[in-house]
Amino acid sequence: MRPIQISLLILVFSFCSVLQTYNYEINVDDENINHNGKLIIDIIDSQLFDDSLELNFQFYPNSQTLPEFYVLTFDMKFREDYESDFDGVCVGPTWEETKPGELTVILNKEDNFKSKVTANFDPNSLEDRCEKYIYYLRYFQANINFEQKIFFGVATDYAELYPDAPNYWLVNKNNEIEKIGTSNIKKYSIYFELSK
Repeated sequence: MRPIQISLLILVFSFCSVLQTYNYEINVDDENINHNGKLIIDIIDSQLFDDSLELNFQFYPNSQTLPEFYVLTFDMKFREDYESDFDGVCVGPTWEETKPGELTVILNKEDNFKSKVTANFDPNSLEDRCEKYIYYLRYFQANINFEQKIFFGVATDYAELYPDAPNYWLVNKNNEIEKIGTSNIKKYSIYFELSK
């Protein structure tokens, strides 16, 4: 590399720092269906953009038979779940210039199951009086192909149609459960926190 390229790389990395890393090991109890792996969420503070944070998501599957993609859907915890006497309104950041609220991340095989999202905070919002936001994984699925999906119970009962954590199940194209096992995932155990 040329000295100017090295200097530019150093400059860019000096404005970015990892604020928090979340590591989650996913283990299932069935040796015939290996969907074990590690989910890593990095919260990165980019000082180039004052009112935003970058979130990097990556899943490292242990299986040689890889799904086509994973879908992770996060939702913000309600105010009463926060450990404080705060009784204001929590709106949260916007995601990639869309509305605040639920965040869906797709981790594709061709991208090595990696994705990044930007959380933008509105410093002028009078409605949002929170400084901290807790997002938990609400839905977690692995799409094996277009006909089969594996759902992991993480923090929802899927409208009481399917089992909940720690169970996981295989659903075919007719929306029928074919196999049920358990994982090490406990309810609401996969989450991340953001601060303004």
